Amino acid sequence: MRKAVLLDTSLLVLLIVGLTNRAYISRHKNLHPIYDATHFDALVKLIASAPSIVCTAHILTETSNLLRQVSDPIRSHIMAEFRRLIQAADEFHIESRKASERPSFIRLGLTDAAIATLDPDDVQILTVDHDLHIESSRNGFDVVNLTPYFHN
Repeated sequence: MRKAVLLDTSLLVLLIVGLTNRAYISRHKNLHPIYDATHFDALVKLIASAPSIVCTAHILTETSNLLRQVSDPIRSHIMAEFRRLIQAADEFHIESRKASERPSFIRLGLTDAAIATLDPDDVQILTVDHDLHIESSRNGFDVVNLTPYFHN
């Protein structure tokens, strides 16, 4: 059985913007020029067979802040799609206190330290963050760093 998939903040931004309108990817300052519609297509293929998408409140908060950094009417369209994803995703609640106790908190920050507190048997992590990839691998997660996959 496939595990639920957890996307790091950057990939979740790409997914939401692309699901809203592929043309918005090139217009969003947190995506362009790093990502384009081909990256979105590859991401959608990778997550298509996952039973669910998993998020944490920390990831959702960062994603919300990044998604909103575009003008209306695009922002409103994107946020409506984000709402749909939030309502469909499985959300794990990790206390910030617990995440901050991890030795990796200083290096990773709150969002990624919270991810590292999850159960590796429950989720597969997709990321473009090297440090998150390394830490997650050390903690026994099935983790895929998409940076080389996206830039070949």
